[in-house]
Amino acid sequence: MKKLILLLTLLSTNIMAETKPKLTLYFIPSPLGMDWSTPANLAMSALKNRLSLQSRFMGHVFVEVQCGGEKQLTGMVGKRFDYLNQLLIESRGLAVLYHSFAGGLEEKVNVEEEIKELSEDGERINFVSFHLNQGQCDRVSQYLKEYREKDVGRYYGLANRPLYAEGAGCSAFGASFLEVAGVMDLDIKDAWSQTVSIPLKFAGPPLTTEKVNLLKLMTSGSSWASPKEPHKNLMFWSPDRMFSWVKEKVSIAKDDKNFQVVELGKARGILYDKSHLPSPSGPIWQQHLDPSIQASKQ
Repeated sequence: MKKLILLLTLLSTNIMAETKPKLTLYFIPSPLGMDWSTPANLAMSALKNRLSLQSRFMGHVFVEVQCGGEKQLTGMVGKRFDYLNQLLIESRGLAVLYHSFAGGLEEKVNVEEEIKELSEDGERINFVSFHLNQGQCDRVSQYLKEYREKDVGRYYGLANRPLYAEGAGCSAFGASFLEVAGVMDLDIKDAWSQTVSIPLKFAGPPLTTEKVNLLKLMTSGSSWASPKEPHKNLMFWSPDRMFSWVKEKVSIAKDDKNFQVVELGKARGILYDKSHLPSPSGPIWQQHLDPSIQASKQ
Protein backbone atom coordinates (compact mmCIF):
# COMPACT_ATOMS: atom_id res chain seq x y z
CA MET A 1 0.00 0.00 0.00
CA LYS A 2 2.83 2.39 0.89
CA LYS A 3 4.46 1.72 -2.49
CA LEU A 4 1.17 2.40 -4.27
CA ILE A 5 0.71 5.69 -2.42
CA LEU A 6 4.29 6.71 -3.26
CA LEU A 7 3.75 5.84 -6.92
CA LEU A 8 0.50 7.82 -7.07
CA THR A 9 2.21 10.77 -5.39
CA LEU A 10 5.03 10.74 -7.94
CA LEU A 11 2.59 10.50 -10.85
CA SER A 12 0.52 13.35 -9.43
CA THR A 13 3.65 15.49 -9.00
CA ASN A 14 4.74 14.83 -12.59
CA ILE A 15 1.30 15.67 -13.97
CA MET A 16 1.20 18.91 -11.99
CA ALA A 17 4.69 19.84 -13.25
CA GLU A 18 3.67 19.18 -16.85
CA THR A 19 0.51 21.29 -16.61
CA LYS A 20 2.01 24.13 -14.60
CA PRO A 21 2.19 27.36 -16.66
CA LYS A 22 5.56 27.50 -18.37
CA LEU A 23 7.59 29.65 -20.74
CA THR A 24 10.42 28.02 -22.73
CA LEU A 25 12.97 29.47 -25.13
CA TYR A 26 14.90 27.13 -27.44
CA PHE A 27 18.31 28.26 -28.67
CA ILE A 28 20.09 27.25 -31.88
CA PRO A 29 23.60 28.74 -32.29
CA SER A 30 25.10 29.71 -35.63
CA PRO A 31 26.96 26.74 -37.18
CA LEU A 32 30.45 28.27 -36.97
CA GLY A 33 29.90 31.10 -34.51
CA MET A 34 29.43 34.80 -35.21
CA ASP A 35 32.57 36.85 -34.56
CA TRP A 36 31.57 40.35 -33.39
CA SER A 37 35.10 41.41 -32.41
CA THR A 38 35.40 43.77 -35.42
CA PRO A 39 33.15 44.80 -38.34
CA ALA A 40 35.41 42.90 -40.77
CA ASN A 41 35.32 39.74 -38.66
CA LEU A 42 31.56 40.00 -38.40
CA ALA A 43 31.19 40.22 -42.17
CA MET A 44 33.60 37.33 -42.70
CA SER A 45 32.01 35.05 -40.10
CA ALA A 46 28.51 35.77 -41.47
CA LEU A 47 29.73 34.78 -44.92
CA LYS A 48 31.38 31.60 -43.63
CA ASN A 49 28.22 30.58 -41.79
CA ARG A 50 26.14 31.19 -44.90
CA LEU A 51 28.51 29.11 -47.04
CA SER A 52 28.41 26.26 -44.51
CA LEU A 53 25.00 25.39 -46.02
CA GLN A 54 23.70 24.50 -42.56
CA SER A 55 20.26 25.60 -41.40
CA ARG A 56 19.77 28.66 -39.20
CA PHE A 57 23.15 30.04 -40.28
CA MET A 58 22.69 33.15 -38.08
CA GLY A 59 21.38 31.14 -35.11
CA HIS A 60 17.75 31.07 -34.03
CA VAL A 61 15.33 31.23 -31.08
CA PHE A 62 11.94 29.53 -30.67
CA VAL A 63 9.31 30.48 -28.07
CA GLU A 64 6.95 28.05 -26.33
CA VAL A 65 4.12 29.17 -24.05
CA GLN A 66 2.10 26.61 -22.08
CA CYS A 67 -1.00 27.97 -20.33
CA GLY A 68 -4.01 26.01 -19.14
CA GLY A 69 -3.12 22.90 -21.11
CA GLU A 70 -2.67 24.87 -24.37
CA LYS A 71 0.77 24.97 -25.95
CA GLN A 72 1.80 27.70 -28.36
CA LEU A 73 5.08 27.38 -30.25
CA THR A 74 6.53 29.86 -32.71
CA GLY A 75 9.48 32.08 -33.65
CA MET A 76 10.27 35.16 -35.71
CA VAL A 77 11.72 34.60 -39.15
CA GLY A 78 12.61 36.65 -42.20
CA LYS A 79 10.39 35.71 -45.13
CA ARG A 80 12.59 37.45 -47.70
CA PHE A 81 15.89 37.71 -45.88
CA ASP A 82 17.72 39.24 -48.84
CA TYR A 83 20.70 40.47 -46.86
CA LEU A 84 23.14 39.59 -49.67
CA ASN A 85 21.24 41.92 -51.99
CA GLN A 86 21.34 44.62 -49.31
CA LEU A 87 25.11 44.20 -48.94
CA LEU A 88 26.21 43.54 -52.51
CA ILE A 89 23.71 45.55 -54.56
CA GLU A 90 22.35 48.17 -52.20
CA SER A 91 25.77 48.64 -50.49
CA ARG A 92 24.26 49.26 -47.07
CA GLY A 93 27.42 48.27 -45.18
CA LEU A 94 26.82 47.95 -41.44
CA ALA A 95 23.49 49.73 -41.83
CA VAL A 96 22.14 46.33 -42.89
CA LEU A 97 22.00 45.64 -39.14
CA TYR A 98 19.23 48.26 -38.95
CA HIS A 99 17.31 47.11 -42.01
CA SER A 100 13.76 45.75 -41.66
CA PHE A 101 13.16 42.70 -43.83
CA ALA A 102 9.79 41.14 -44.56
CA GLY A 103 9.04 38.84 -41.64
CA GLY A 104 6.47 36.69 -39.94
CA LEU A 105 5.78 34.12 -37.23
CA GLU A 106 6.56 30.45 -37.79
CA GLU A 107 3.90 27.74 -37.69
CA LYS A 108 3.72 25.45 -34.65
CA VAL A 109 3.89 22.21 -36.64
CA ASN A 110 7.09 23.25 -38.42
CA VAL A 111 8.75 24.38 -35.19
CA GLU A 112 7.80 21.14 -33.41
CA GLU A 113 9.34 19.10 -36.22
CA GLU A 114 12.60 21.07 -36.17
CA ILE A 115 12.94 20.91 -32.38
CA LYS A 116 12.30 17.16 -32.45
CA GLU A 117 14.93 16.64 -35.14
CA LEU A 118 17.57 18.76 -33.40
CA SER A 119 16.90 17.31 -29.95
CA GLU A 120 17.47 13.78 -31.24
CA ASP A 121 21.13 14.75 -31.66
CA GLY A 122 21.23 17.40 -28.94
CA GLU A 123 24.44 19.10 -29.99
CA ARG A 124 22.94 22.15 -31.66
CA ILE A 125 19.98 23.03 -29.47
CA ASN A 126 19.39 23.77 -25.80
CA PHE A 127 16.74 25.62 -23.86
CA VAL A 128 15.67 27.47 -20.74
CA SER A 129 12.25 27.06 -19.12
CA PHE A 130 10.49 29.15 -16.50
CA HIS A 131 7.59 27.93 -14.37
CA LEU A 132 5.14 30.84 -14.14
CA ASN A 133 2.05 31.66 -12.15
CA GLN A 134 -1.25 32.04 -13.97
CA GLY A 135 -1.05 35.83 -14.05
CA GLN A 136 2.36 35.77 -15.71
CA CYS A 137 1.23 33.16 -18.21
CA ASP A 138 -1.95 35.04 -19.08
CA ARG A 139 0.16 38.13 -19.73
CA VAL A 140 2.58 36.44 -22.14
CA SER A 141 -0.35 34.72 -23.89
CA GLN A 142 -2.05 38.09 -24.35
CA TYR A 143 1.20 39.55 -25.69
CA LEU A 144 1.53 36.81 -28.30
CA LYS A 145 -2.16 37.15 -29.20
CA GLU A 146 -1.84 40.91 -29.80
CA TYR A 147 1.49 40.46 -31.60
CA ARG A 148 -0.33 38.22 -34.08
CA GLU A 149 -3.47 40.36 -34.33
CA LYS A 150 -1.51 43.53 -35.08
CA ASP A 151 0.89 41.68 -37.41
CA VAL A 152 3.84 43.22 -35.59
CA GLY A 153 5.99 40.38 -36.91
CA ARG A 154 5.74 41.53 -40.50
CA TYR A 155 8.98 43.42 -39.89
CA TYR A 156 12.09 41.35 -39.18
CA GLY A 157 15.31 43.05 -38.07
CA LEU A 158 18.13 42.81 -35.57
CA ALA A 159 17.67 46.34 -34.24
CA ASN A 160 13.86 46.25 -34.09
CA ARG A 161 12.33 46.40 -30.62
CA PRO A 162 9.31 44.10 -30.30
CA LEU A 163 7.78 45.81 -27.25
CA TYR A 164 7.79 49.07 -29.21
CA ALA A 165 5.86 47.26 -31.96
CA GLU A 166 8.72 47.68 -34.43
CA GLY A 167 8.88 43.98 -35.29
CA ALA A 168 11.83 41.89 -34.13
CA GLY A 169 14.63 39.53 -34.87
CA CYS A 170 14.24 36.00 -33.53
CA SER A 171 16.36 36.57 -30.42
CA ALA A 172 14.78 39.91 -29.46
CA PHE A 173 11.37 38.30 -29.92
CA GLY A 174 12.32 35.55 -27.48
CA ALA A 175 13.85 37.92 -24.92
CA SER A 176 10.74 40.11 -24.96
CA PHE A 177 8.67 37.29 -23.44
CA LEU A 178 10.90 37.30 -20.36
CA GLU A 179 10.36 41.04 -20.02
CA VAL A 180 6.58 40.67 -20.40
CA ALA A 181 6.51 37.87 -17.80
CA GLY A 182 8.70 39.84 -15.40
CA VAL A 183 11.43 37.18 -15.20
CA MET A 184 14.22 39.05 -16.99
CA ASP A 185 17.11 39.78 -14.61
CA LEU A 186 20.53 41.42 -14.95
CA ASP A 187 22.36 38.09 -15.21
CA ILE A 188 20.26 37.06 -18.19
CA LYS A 189 20.30 40.47 -19.84
CA ASP A 190 24.08 40.83 -19.56
CA ALA A 191 24.70 37.27 -20.73
CA TRP A 192 22.31 37.34 -23.68
CA SER A 193 22.86 40.82 -25.06
CA GLN A 194 25.73 42.67 -26.66
CA THR A 195 26.37 46.28 -27.69
CA VAL A 196 28.64 47.48 -30.49
CA SER A 197 29.41 51.00 -31.70
CA ILE A 198 28.71 51.19 -35.44
CA PRO A 199 31.23 53.50 -37.21
CA LEU A 200 29.16 55.69 -39.51
CA LYS A 201 31.97 55.57 -42.08
CA PHE A 202 31.04 51.93 -42.63
CA ALA A 203 27.28 52.47 -42.49
CA GLY A 204 25.32 53.10 -45.64
CA PRO A 205 21.60 53.87 -46.03
CA PRO A 206 19.53 54.52 -43.96
CA LEU A 207 22.12 55.63 -41.38
CA THR A 208 24.07 57.69 -43.93
CA THR A 209 23.60 58.71 -47.55
CA GLU A 210 26.93 57.28 -48.74
CA LYS A 211 26.91 53.66 -49.87
CA VAL A 212 29.44 51.21 -48.43
CA ASN A 213 30.35 48.11 -50.40
CA LEU A 214 31.16 44.78 -48.78
CA LEU A 215 34.80 44.79 -49.91
CA LYS A 216 35.47 48.07 -48.10
CA LEU A 217 33.86 46.71 -44.97
CA MET A 218 35.85 43.47 -45.00
CA THR A 219 39.21 45.10 -45.75
CA SER A 220 38.97 48.27 -43.65
CA GLY A 221 36.69 47.46 -40.73
CA SER A 222 39.42 46.62 -38.23
CA SER A 223 37.61 48.00 -35.19
CA TRP A 224 34.32 49.31 -33.87
CA ALA A 225 33.94 53.05 -33.39
CA SER A 226 35.72 54.93 -30.64
CA PRO A 227 33.65 57.27 -28.44
CA LYS A 228 35.10 60.28 -30.26
CA GLU A 229 34.22 59.32 -33.83
CA PRO A 230 30.72 59.46 -35.40
CA HIS A 231 28.91 56.28 -34.48
CA LYS A 232 25.62 54.71 -33.47
CA ASN A 233 25.37 52.21 -30.62
CA LEU A 234 23.52 48.98 -31.37
CA MET A 235 22.28 46.72 -28.58
CA PHE A 236 21.10 43.30 -29.74
CA TRP A 237 20.27 39.84 -28.41
CA SER A 238 22.51 36.99 -29.57
CA PRO A 239 21.40 33.36 -30.10
CA ASP A 240 25.04 32.29 -29.73
CA ARG A 241 25.33 33.99 -26.33
CA MET A 242 21.97 32.55 -25.24
CA PHE A 243 23.07 29.03 -26.19
CA SER A 244 26.45 29.45 -24.44
CA TRP A 245 24.74 30.75 -21.28
CA VAL A 246 22.56 27.64 -20.99
CA LYS A 247 25.54 25.38 -21.70
CA GLU A 248 27.54 27.06 -18.93
CA LYS A 249 24.62 26.83 -16.49
CA VAL A 250 24.29 23.10 -17.17
CA SER A 251 28.00 22.64 -16.44
CA ILE A 252 27.72 24.27 -12.98
CA ALA A 253 24.31 22.88 -12.03
CA LYS A 254 25.63 20.92 -9.05
CA ASP A 255 26.86 24.18 -7.49
CA ASP A 256 23.72 26.25 -8.16
CA LYS A 257 20.44 25.29 -6.53
CA ASN A 258 18.43 28.08 -8.22
CA PHE A 259 17.61 25.88 -11.21
CA GLN A 260 17.55 22.27 -12.29
CA VAL A 261 18.83 20.54 -15.40
CA VAL A 262 16.16 18.98 -17.62
CA GLU A 263 16.37 16.98 -20.83
CA LEU A 264 14.49 16.81 -24.12
CA GLY A 265 15.77 13.87 -26.09
CA LYS A 266 19.54 14.35 -25.99
CA ALA A 267 19.23 18.12 -25.60
CA ARG A 268 19.87 19.55 -22.14
CA GLY A 269 18.33 22.68 -20.72
CA ILE A 270 17.63 24.38 -17.42
CA LEU A 271 14.43 25.07 -15.51
CA TYR A 272 13.75 27.96 -13.14
CA ASP A 273 10.68 28.36 -10.97
CA LYS A 274 9.62 32.01 -11.19
CA SER A 275 6.01 31.46 -10.19
CA HIS A 276 6.61 33.25 -6.86
CA LEU A 277 7.22 36.56 -8.65
CA PRO A 278 4.29 38.97 -9.08
CA SER A 279 2.87 39.34 -12.55
CA PRO A 280 3.86 42.76 -13.95
CA SER A 281 1.11 45.36 -14.05
CA GLY A 282 0.54 48.13 -16.53
CA PRO A 283 0.55 48.07 -20.33
CA ILE A 284 2.51 45.45 -22.22
CA TRP A 285 3.38 47.70 -25.15
CA GLN A 286 5.72 50.66 -24.90
CA GLN A 287 4.09 52.73 -27.64
CA HIS A 288 1.24 52.74 -30.15
CA LEU A 289 0.91 49.49 -32.06
CA ASP A 290 2.04 50.70 -35.46
CA PRO A 291 5.16 48.97 -36.85
CA SER A 292 5.11 51.36 -39.83
CA ILE A 293 6.39 54.12 -37.52
CA GLN A 294 9.74 52.35 -37.27
CA ALA A 295 9.60 50.67 -40.67
CA SER A 296 9.23 54.01 -42.44
CA LYS A 297 12.68 54.92 -41.16
CA GLN A 298 14.29 51.90 -42.76
